[in-house]
Amino acid sequence: MQIIIISGFLGSGKTTSVIRIGKHLQEKGFSVSVLVNDIGDVGVDGQVISENGLESKEIPRGCICCTLKYALEANIALVQAQYDPDVLLIEPTGVAFPLRVKEQIEKMDFGSEVSMGPIVGLIDGSKFDDLMQHSGEAITRQIENADIVLLNKKDLLNTDQLSEFATTIKKINPHATLHSLSLKCDDGDSFISFADSLVRRLKNSSPISGMNNEITKTNKISLSESCTPADEFNHFNVSSYADSYSISGFSDQNQVTHMALELIESIKRSILELNLRFLGHLKMFLHTESVALKVSVTSYQDQPEIEYVNTRTPADGKMTVFAAVTDIARDNLADIIENAISARSDQLGIAI
Repeated sequence: MQIIIISGFLGSGKTTSVIRIGKHLQEKGFSVSVLVNDIGDVGVDGQVISENGLESKEIPRGCICCTLKYALEANIALVQAQYDPDVLLIEPTGVAFPLRVKEQIEKMDFGSEVSMGPIVGLIDGSKFDDLMQHSGEAITRQIENADIVLLNKKDLLNTDQLSEFATTIKKINPHATLHSLSLKCDDGDSFISFADSLVRRLKNSSPISGMNNEITKTNKISLSESCTPADEFNHFNVSSYADSYSISGFSDQNQVTHMALELIESIKRSILELNLRFLGHLKMFLHTESVALKVSVTSYQDQPEIEYVNTRTPADGKMTVFAAVTDIARDNLADIIENAISARSDQLGIAI
């Protein structure tokens, strides 16, 4: 089993990349499983990944580079025993430093059957300036941690921006391989170039022999800088809240879509009242008997995006709402979501 870590700040496109990379590897003959880490009490991404045909497990309620390292070890062992995939894609939370995750894995004694692939780091090009202004040191460290950097959403950048951001990334981490692409778009050669290079790296990965592996790149941060539960997300100043609800009375796709957009726009408006320039991720996954969809917003400047998912199995009505945003207290974030849900409880068929 070969392990690839796919990292990046909230809303950078990690889940989209996991799905595209996973499907590409499957087409190349690899079996693929996914571990998804979310900082909320319940996750959204694992549900979306599973509905896209990839075996996935979620590790919620914290960060696997800090407070959940033992859960990480247990889940890697479980995936290895239950699925025995050729490739395990690990998607840490957007506030994680991926080198810590890699170092934790290298300290685990999985034996020669497990090998470490590259760290893939995503950067949202459309928010590069905002990210560097708000959390420049932390974003820089995420870039430094990567073996491959994906400058995502190039379709939203002009030529000058693309060149400027690429130059900045290469200055921060001259050792990394850089690809500029748009993961949500079918950009053809850009994604294939990256994906094929990833396959070549996988073939050259080295086994984990136990507890004594060395980190060879001198520009990487050390595990000794690990965070504690109390300051786990302080480097990004992010708070999070998530919850799941049983919903009823929805059978029409247009009705579900309208309701989802109305709800997430309401949550966004309330967040903007507290922080006009928030960064992060608002996302919602709805799964009814007839339709499954994900709706998301990744910053103050974005409109909600809808992604319809082909459901593999019918399900009772369920809705999961997740928010992780900058510079808002968690209690305020919880109030915003709970009030928005409560105001629509009759419409959603929820008993409050």
